[in-house]
Amino acid sequence: MNQEMEQGLKEALRRKPAPEGFARRVMARLPEQAAAAREMPRTMRPRRAWLAVALAAGLALAAFGGVRYQQYRQGQEAKRQLLLALRITGEMLTLAQNQVAGLNDTAGVGERRGDQ
Repeated sequence: MNQEMEQGLKEALRRKPAPEGFARRVMARLPEQAAAAREMPRTMRPRRAWLAVALAAGLALAAFGGVRYQQYRQGQEAKRQLLLALRITGEMLTLAQNQVAGLNDTAGVGERRGDQ
């Protein structure tokens, strides 16, 4: 069955010569179709203008959205950097407090020995 199908497809897709005068008829119709394509009916002209306006508005909205998204991403990056800086600062303050507390403990121990 597959061979029959393949044979049928090969036959259907086999190259065949064009009918006599085909190229001449096609070439003769080209100027007519080009002229018809250039002439737009009056009812289509307003649609074309509205389409252009809608396209321009869509592009403007897309550009504005792109700018806003870029600003959003920059804000998110600034937030991330600020939180990192605050975390580092907090760790450094904790370290400094621990060192000061250690110095106070050491100084307090020496004073007590001297008092006795």
